[in-house]
Amino acid sequence: MNQTLDITDKAILNLLQDDATLPLKTIAETVHVSTATAQRRIAQLIENKVISKQVAIVDPTKVGYGLTAFVMIEMERSNDSMQRRFERVMREHPQVMSCYEISGDFAFLLVINAKNMSDYHALTRHLLTYENNVRNFKSQFVMNFTKSGTKIELD
Repeated sequence: MNQTLDITDKAILNLLQDDATLPLKTIAETVHVSTATAQRRIAQLIENKVISKQVAIVDPTKVGYGLTAFVMIEMERSNDSMQRRFERVMREHPQVMSCYEISGDFAFLLVINAKNMSDYHALTRHLLTYENNVRNFKSQFVMNFTKSGTKIELD
């Protein structure tokens, strides 16, 4: 079901994207609705999967994952079952932060966090193999980041 978002839903979503731990009372006061209304709206947003997950975002460098790589994947065979298998393997691997099917010369773009280059090398030897239908991959390493976010600003 596709939910139409009104100004109140959008305001609630903007607040929760900045801080999902805000008390209901604070959310309600900020968007000028009752606490019960705010709670009902949030429950509806979750039920309709507008809010897909509520998480804590961890700085990878603070927990020992100092290397982030963007990895472009070229597949050996391009068929639906092999791509679905690849997606499942990527979804299940904890160091694969994101897996996007993309257009152009490559089939997928991965974002991978690793502890260091040795850890990354071991991961690629295990994960990005012919067995997983990978013909070739190219890695680009993050040197510095200016912005890394998850918020979709709603107006």
